Amino acid sequence: MLVGLQFASINPVDWAAAAGALTGFTKNRFPLILGFDGTGRIEAIGAGVQRFAVGDLVHGQFWGDVLAFGTYAERLTIVEEPVFGALQKVPGGVDPRLAAALPTAGMTADGALEQLDLRAGQSLLILGATGGVGVLATQLAAQAGLTVIATARADAHEQIRRLGAADTVDYGTQPVDDQLASIAPGGVHGVLDLVGGAESLAVAVRHLRDGGRAVSIASGVSEELAAEQRITAVNYVLDDKPARLRRVSARLAAGRLDIPIGREVALDQAPEAVAAAQRGGARGKTVIRISDSAG
Repeated sequence: MLVGLQFASINPVDWAAAAGALTGFTKNRFPLILGFDGTGRIEAIGAGVQRFAVGDLVHGQFWGDVLAFGTYAERLTIVEEPVFGALQKVPGGVDPRLAAALPTAGMTADGALEQLDLRAGQSLLILGATGGVGVLATQLAAQAGLTVIATARADAHEQIRRLGAADTVDYGTQPVDDQLASIAPGGVHGVLDLVGGAESLAVAVRHLRDGGRAVSIASGVSEELAAEQRITAVNYVLDDKPARLRRVSARLAAGRLDIPIGREVALDQAPEAVAAAQRGGARGKTVIRISDSAG
């Protein structure tokens, strides 16, 4: 399918691809265009395409078996069922920019929470709650009845509480250890690591109750931590993408998810925006405007 793109969004997998970190997982074809998430309108299809038609507005994770044609472009070609990604029509009424911002972050939040397997009434500590995955995981966890404790700088506390966090931990001014001991003296049932820092995860795990679970989406769980007997700790790799995309998109269409857009930039500003996102400190998602076409 030939897709004319309207919006793309930035994710950590973008700079992972640029650094060559995916070479053991997928093939590269150069020159390689970055960008995995996006929204666009189908301009042409091959004879075998069955689920889509010319004119359909689609979104998802555009990741085929070969990395070559990414979403930081005016157009790309992609198969109907991408091997590593997931595509679907944009649900009616959803803003195309939000449809571009959702896929990887939303699917990851959904999958990591499923991996944690917590029940309503239990507590969850989220490390790095202000980024793209964090703001969505906070909402999904709160909507599932979990008591969310989120780490964030002081200037983001109001936003994170509005999204569903019951308590916030300011890692910039006071020792996290002390704050957690005060907020959750009995410990927490789960830890969701979105940062990948060994030190921050080690501190968090000390506050896990016996039998608790820690899940990292940033490869933060070492072999030593994974071998712990008191708790369960695993690194999560995004799976079951089509089903997860359908699930989070339905929530977005129903008005049950808020996707904060921290920045919107033009396509020629993408290199600077990726570098800024990689430095950290995000407040929601960064979206790249590629076309002025309406959804």
